[in-house]
Amino acid sequence: MSDEELLLKYRKYKKKRFIIIGGITFLLILILSVILYFHFNNTSSTEPKVNSKEDVVIKDEDAPIIKLKIKEIEIMKGDDINYKDYIESVEDKIDGNLIEEVQYEMIDTSIVGEHSIIYSVSDKAGNTSQAILKVIIKETEEQVDTNNSKTGSTENKSNSIKNDSDNKNSESKPSQKEEQNSQTPKQEETTKNDNNTSEKIVKYFLFSDGYTMLNVSDACATELKKINRTGMCSPIQDENGIYLGMKLETN
Repeated sequence: MSDEELLLKYRKYKKKRFIIIGGITFLLILILSVILYFHFNNTSSTEPKVNSKEDVVIKDEDAPIIKLKIKEIEIMKGDDINYKDYIESVEDKIDGNLIEEVQYEMIDTSIVGEHSIIYSVSDKAGNTSQAILKVIIKETEEQVDTNNSKTGSTENKSNSIKNDSDNKNSESKPSQKEEQNSQTPKQEETTKNDNNTSEKIVKYFLFSDGYTMLNVSDACATELKKINRTGMCSPIQDENGIYLGMKLETN
């Protein structure tokens, strides 16, 4: 075999070996790629997916805002209150509408006076806000009339007791009666009327003389009718506003 034939045969062998080695290398790379692909694919599927939006941590420091329809209301004693009717809105920047989460304490509407309803709400971050509704509870007209009648009855009893006491004191101590009469207007005065020839009559009906709240008006009216003159009967009070009796004065 000549040298040329050996050289040609060697070149064919070398070429064939290169093809075999290249094919094996390519096959190994392909197998390795497939293995790595499935490995990383399985790893990514078992790990939780990361959402870029969820990775951003938002710190909630703003409290919800409670907005009431009105700041103050007036009701009558014993009326019912629908507490949520006075809430207009409850909004939070993160949690949205929280009107169903609002808490409040009910008040006793049987107690007359000024009360406060405190509304409070908290968001998921723990931020809390409050709003206050002022409630004024008033008595009904019937209750006011009843209280006034009781007050009038009490005053009448007090005046009656006081008058009885004054009468007893005046009987037992004549000097005190004289001193009191000296400080009060005289029982009867007559003054000359410039425009009329008749005399003007002034007469006093005092509790210190035995008159009471029950009969002093009738006594004054009877006396005015008796003298057959036009005039008027008016109550008398001292500096402290205490009634002393009635004053008869003709025209």
